Amino acid sequence: MKALTLLLVTAAALAWSMPAAALDFYYQRTSLINSTFQAVDSYGGWSSTFRAGSGSGTDACQHNNWIPKGHYDVLWHDDNYPGSKIQGRVWRLSDYQCSNGVRRTELFIHSEETSQQGQACGPAGTDYPFCWESAHDYYSYGCIKLARQPVPSDLRGVDVFVHTWEPADDLWVYS
Repeated sequence: MKALTLLLVTAAALAWSMPAAALDFYYQRTSLINSTFQAVDSYGGWSSTFRAGSGSGTDACQHNNWIPKGHYDVLWHDDNYPGSKIQGRVWRLSDYQCSNGVRRTELFIHSEETSQQGQACGPAGTDYPFCWESAHDYYSYGCIKLARQPVPSDLRGVDVFVHTWEPADDLWVYS
């Protein structure tokens, strides 16, 4: 019995002293609506490679254009974010200060869905902000967007990976 207790205490002490697990996101910026997004955990496990988009223009240091290259902290994650422009599963990123004086703020990783992770679609021919209709929905206000459709969605794949392994700490944007 003493040996078992000693083993459990030793295992708990080792687990307590191990560094906390972390997960990083990687976004390879190649085009506004056809770039790649991945997640990797601290043990070397990679998610799938997902298609992603960012912005509505390529001058990264102008508002609403694609996200600038560099490092971002992932500040928090919410599965039911109730924002006015974006909702649902989101990861909030740190702001980015450009050399031209522009400060990029309100940066997220997200998709087009409701705060309850559903779709709010209407008649065809109109773009609905909480409905994933087509590849056109990869355009954003400067955030990184993952597809909400088809089922299972890319957004769901990233969300499940994060909830299965650990919270995300960092985003690395590169070309």
